[in-house]
Amino acid sequence: MKKHFALPWILLWGFAVSAQGQAAAPLKLIQKIPMPNVQGRLDHFGVDPQRGRLFVAALGENQNTVEVVDLKSGKRVFSIPGQSKPQGLFYSPQSKKLFVANGTDGTCKIFDGDTFKLIDSLSLGTDADHVGYDPAIKYLYVGFGDEKSGGLAIIDTSTGKHIGDIKTDARPGGIKIEKSRPQTFVTLSRATNLGVVDLKKREQVMVWPTGVATNVALALDEGNHRLFDGVRDPATLIVLDTESGKQVSQLEGVAGIDDLWYDSARKRIYASGGRGLKLASFTFISKETPTIMSWSGRFPRRQGPAHHFGHLKSIAFTWQLQPLTRKKQQF
Repeated sequence: MKKHFALPWILLWGFAVSAQGQAAAPLKLIQKIPMPNVQGRLDHFGVDPQRGRLFVAALGENQNTVEVVDLKSGKRVFSIPGQSKPQGLFYSPQSKKLFVANGTDGTCKIFDGDTFKLIDSLSLGTDADHVGYDPAIKYLYVGFGDEKSGGLAIIDTSTGKHIGDIKTDARPGGIKIEKSRPQTFVTLSRATNLGVVDLKKREQVMVWPTGVATNVALALDEGNHRLFDGVRDPATLIVLDTESGKQVSQLEGVAGIDDLWYDSARKRIYASGGRGLKLASFTFISKETPTIMSWSGRFPRRQGPAHHFGHLKSIAFTWQLQPLTRKKQQF
């Protein structure tokens, strides 16, 4: 029987807000970018904000490419072949290099940002996946490993060198780095806790229990000391205090969740999953009081058999902001 592949699309969500309507303005679908001749599902994204380019990990078994999209024209302009289950992506505007974590061969492939020619392929370890970037020291952290052991590979994006590893209890994901202190929070594959890694000591220093084994995505509100943990089964959003590691709230999550984003301007969480995009709106957050949350909307995907549409992994957001005159919110 001949196989039929659905045409993947990149969905761009954004705001067109006014001074009066900023807090209540919903997300709006502002553009759909078709991906012709791309087979299978898409995974994580990377962005070049200076040149308006989006990098898309296309990890289908018959695909294995990184697709380059020009956001101004809304068109795919290049396809980078030779990948091996591409997953985490990062583009460095300073070094003009694209870093691609490949899961099957456990490498981080480095490409020239202008020609997209392969510069180097760094061997990291099993199932290289999520990435996290520390702009202060220009280090890229790439999670690798499995449920039994893992690590964060440290790559100096200025030199393109693999300069060391940080051992973790299992493969780390959802890497969220704090700016105020040299540490990062990670999920741990199939573990019932989250990991806290001291980046200066280069070691995992703590684990925070969650009680579930499918912690897959993290978002961070550093100013209010809140870490958001997206759980796949059961679909849950767990909120933890980053000073103590204690859970302060828990609510319904997104089915098939794969990633989270925190919008500090609107105090909202965006979560992508197998059934679409869900929006959580924060009515109040502070360190001293409980977190009060309410779901404010859902942007459903088209209905149809799962094999037709695949699994939604990442979403690109753009913001069109006008000068704000509203008074500063008091907490």
